[in-house]
Amino acid sequence: MIPGSLARRYARALLGLAETGPKRDKIAKDLDAFAELCKAQDSYGVPVMTVLASERYASEDRKKLIDGFLRRLGADPLLGKFLRYVLDRGRFDGVPDIARAYRRMADDAAGRVNAEIVSASPLTPDALAKIKKALETVTGKQVIATTSVDPELIGGVVAKVGSYVVDGSVRSALDQLKTSLRS
Repeated sequence: MIPGSLARRYARALLGLAETGPKRDKIAKDLDAFAELCKAQDSYGVPVMTVLASERYASEDRKKLIDGFLRRLGADPLLGKFLRYVLDRGRFDGVPDIARAYRRMADDAAGRVNAEIVSASPLTPDALAKIKKALETVTGKQVIATTSVDPELIGGVVAKVGSYVVDGSVRSALDQLKTSLRS
């Protein structure tokens, strides 16, 4: 793990190297896939990240392993250069943090924002589209929504966009009513 500010610095540097929007998005996809691959375990149960971040193995061997993974993913060559640089600096254990920071920065640069929408029951495509449209109007950005179901909400929807939460659930309304009745 590396501090968040350092992960953001590396992510900002990588973002600066990707000149176009499509290239930024390709690198974000490749970096996410690589970070996910690093979570996998080898045949002995050792996470791939442990091997790549360990200085017990020769740097050249670890670079060959990185190159092999990136070839298998069909990743952009720029990402390979960047990851080898991160390895040379001894910061490879921070790749998952860098990937998260890069994804946020790339989405921000493209005018996208992630939203987590939780409902009491599965949303119909129509309802999801209306919620996304309302969030896009409020944020002024394209909304990438992930949905989940929480039956404890009883009814309604809770939408989280960044640090903002819009709670339109029945459970929240009942909790507010209970609080007001007690006071």
